[in-house]
Amino acid sequence: MATALKTPDIEAALAALDATLLTDEAERRYHSQDTAEAGELPLAVFRPHSVAALAEGVRLATASGLAVFPRGGGMSYTSGYLPDRTSAVLIDLAGLTAITEINPQDLHVTVEAGCTWAALDAALAPHGLRTPFWGPFSGYTATVGGSMSQGTATFGTARNGLSGENVIGFDIVTACGDILTTGPAGQATHSQFMRQYGPDLTGLFTNDCGALGIKARITLPLEPRPEEVAGLSFLFEDFAALAAAMQAIDRAGLASEAFAMDPAVTRQFSGQNSGFTQDLQQLLAIGRAQGSWAKGLLRMAEVARAGRRFLGREGYHLHVVTEADDAPTLRRQQARIRKLAATGSVELPSTVPTMVRATPFSPLPVLSPTGGRVYPLHGIVPWSKAKPLDDAMQALITAHAPASKACNLTIGTSFFGVARSGLLYEPVLYWPDARLESHERRTTTDLPRHPANPEATALVKQITAEMLALYRQHSATHLQIGRMYPWAEDRNPPAMALIRAIKAELDPHNLINPGVLGL
Repeated sequence: MATALKTPDIEAALAALDATLLTDEAERRYHSQDTAEAGELPLAVFRPHSVAALAEGVRLATASGLAVFPRGGGMSYTSGYLPDRTSAVLIDLAGLTAITEINPQDLHVTVEAGCTWAALDAALAPHGLRTPFWGPFSGYTATVGGSMSQGTATFGTARNGLSGENVIGFDIVTACGDILTTGPAGQATHSQFMRQYGPDLTGLFTNDCGALGIKARITLPLEPRPEEVAGLSFLFEDFAALAAAMQAIDRAGLASEAFAMDPAVTRQFSGQNSGFTQDLQQLLAIGRAQGSWAKGLLRMAEVARAGRRFLGREGYHLHVVTEADDAPTLRRQQARIRKLAATGSVELPSTVPTMVRATPFSPLPVLSPTGGRVYPLHGIVPWSKAKPLDDAMQALITAHAPASKACNLTIGTSFFGVARSGLLYEPVLYWPDARLESHERRTTTDLPRHPANPEATALVKQITAEMLALYRQHSATHLQIGRMYPWAEDRNPPAMALIRAIKAELDPHNLINPGVLGL
């Protein structure tokens, strides 16, 4: 077992930088876990507090033959930053949180990689601005740098797409400690105000899981915040009707977010009792989000009357958020959404989208309401593949139903519309099992504890492999590729040769996050 940095000179050099160096075993263990797995125990956790310290720390580590593994908010589940060896330093980017420029005139913002989406959104709100993609559900903890490396969806995705589609440029730290700038600012005298200028180097570094370099700064586009926001909810009897409505809403460009849950996912949360204090806090947040206290009090009363009772209704629940610059336009958009969703549905109280938008960046639980493990496994498919994929997935789930019941494994599915591209289809596996340290530190409520469940763990691995095969058969793409999703398999040989050549140029000894992307 690795116990500490073995080279005193390297430890002293790293400790002398503008950074925090953690060598305590408990800290190294926590930081080398994601929400699903534990990696090898690194020699140290290096948390730089400046970009210069990051670059120098990477240079020192790689020059000593140590691999470096960059970690953002720690909310991923595909081993995207987990060390695969003990001769390693984990780079914790949580110390790089500065928002270095907000430019309201030219509509761009530059942040350091460890800035969370919640912090960025709060800083932009007084300016009446936001980023077109403005974070995942986990944005209370998830960082901008992590999203750009891993790829994320949620807020703004139905209208503007995924995180990597909504970025202008990067400052990237390479293996030798150089800082590579993409976008127009890579040329002297130019500012980072747009993405397209010659070869798109920014695109090369999106969704790379940090394999090509470590993101230090990110520049994002800005847009005015809408004046009016409203949510709508519907209940569908079957997936076919749900998918047809989501596709129609997607094509019309009416939603900022469109997300849905099947009956199994809804059941996980329908009985959840958060308590009076938390419910009151959510109602107050809803009131503040309405823009005026008159509107706020009315909306709070509507949500309080609806409560969670509607979640007990069996079926597929669709939640849509739409935005506009004035109330008449918002009402017209709501009317169009209702028309597009009318076939095979009934309208429900809009409690879920209202609460989501009132408190978009609440701490995201890493355990189920019953204290069990939560393991999502997504793919994004074109709309033409959505129903065939669902048929195949449901057949797989049915085939494993007896074994799942024997070890208390439940599988439900969530769905997200992705900006005129397709459907993000995400089965979520729930089962009772022992916790990791990453679960312990992120769980503040008193949830039940469970012993190790090796039968369920083995079944989860088997089902995961079969689901990945189905995704491959149905042309699915993936976010958070990490070491799980098969990005490199059977890829066009010239394209694969190019990416390997770029990796070798930037990281000749394969020491920056080795193994991700299949590299």
